[in-house]
Amino acid sequence: MIRPPEAAELPLLARIERRAARLFSPEDLPSALSEHTLPAGMLSDARDAGLLWVADSGGQPIGFALAQMLDGQLHLAEMDVDPSHARRGIGSALLRHTLAQAGLRACAAVTLTTFAHLPWNAPFYRRHGFLAFEPPAGSALADQLRAEAAAGLRNRVAMRRGIA
Repeated sequence: MIRPPEAAELPLLARIERRAARLFSPEDLPSALSEHTLPAGMLSDARDAGLLWVADSGGQPIGFALAQMLDGQLHLAEMDVDPSHARRGIGSALLRHTLAQAGLRACAAVTLTTFAHLPWNAPFYRRHGFLAFEPPAGSALADQLRAEAAAGLRNRVAMRRGIA
């Protein structure tokens, strides 16, 4: 089940984020970034704005998606599933929920940035209708890709899926 998180569950999301980060090699996710988690204030603000959702199993979060408005579109800023629950459709369910939320907000598209070469990144999103694209110069999304590169993330791509 996908649902908004309770305030008391927000600290649990960092554990999911850290566990998911362990799937990445140091070449993809430098060690300085592998223990970094989303700030508590960002999680709280997203929750209050209705832009944070958790996948629930037995009353506990096992994955989450955090979105934000960026360049007038819903942007999937982070999506993580606890690796012990991987390959069970949880990421797909979180993504479908995010797409539905974009439709409810009358957004024309959902955007994201991800690794181009990892099977659980860009290929996963392609299977869900996302296409790689070059964000317009000067856009917040283009700035984000530059910031990711400056932080040591390589092989990143912006992707977009229109909302029908």
